[in-house]
Amino acid sequence: MAASVDTETPTKIYDLEGEDFFQRFNLKTVKSLGRGMSGEVFLVKSKSGSGRMLAVKKFSLSEDVRERSLRQFSTEAGVMQAVTHDHLVPCVMAARCHDYAVIAMPYYPRGDLVELGRQQEPRRVNRYMSHVTRALDQLHRHNIAHNDVKLENVFLDRADRAHLGDMGLALEVKDESRTALAGVVGGTRGYWSPEKLEADTRDRIDPFKCDVYALGVMYWALLSGEDPEEGIDYLGKVRAAKNLNLSSSQRSTLERLLEPNPLERPTSSQVVKMMKIK
Repeated sequence: MAASVDTETPTKIYDLEGEDFFQRFNLKTVKSLGRGMSGEVFLVKSKSGSGRMLAVKKFSLSEDVRERSLRQFSTEAGVMQAVTHDHLVPCVMAARCHDYAVIAMPYYPRGDLVELGRQQEPRRVNRYMSHVTRALDQLHRHNIAHNDVKLENVFLDRADRAHLGDMGLALEVKDESRTALAGVVGGTRGYWSPEKLEADTRDRIDPFKCDVYALGVMYWALLSGEDPEEGIDYLGKVRAAKNLNLSSSQRSTLERLLEPNPLERPTSSQVVKMMKIK
């Protein structure tokens, strides 16, 4: 398995002040792939017709959003360049222009896990979750919580392999307790863990265990076909479900991912072992 981390090397960002990224690298926009909180993603290709298609996330640097966009751009580019893994979306290139910044990434033609549609076959779901768990564990080993694990942030390549992306909310945890203020532990509300839902913004919680819980919510959503919602007793749903067609080990893994008590919930490294990932 190819995996590496380089936290000592400064993030490589092209400074294109006064230039246009797309003109500089002879690229043309094919279509918009979607818009998120931090920017819009475009499918681009070379004007010459050669080379691979890329997905380019464009961050607006207009005055009203400049500070937030620069923070998210720097975080995402930095994490993508510092931590690499077969199942993490890589950064092909990052650049900052006068009024926007961009991150170029591989294009995943099969889209994200939301685009799969409803209830999926358990063996296929387990394979996707094994890919994401390995990627998540690689981040956690270097004290980085993804902080927004969800279906929309996992992408499928042509070989049906899953890749975890969108690092704009990633959180580097430097405290020896491996906790962070609940107010900076982010994510999408439907994937929030019980401790995140109950915490005051000044409380300290474990963002790595929050990532693991979100992984469990994603696992359940693919198996059940239900959309994630805030405040759901997911563990109760799993235990009550009789038609999931899971092996005993798969059901046990899912139940442990969705354990409400973070002290009883496994780490990503433990989940890797539970899923018998080599």
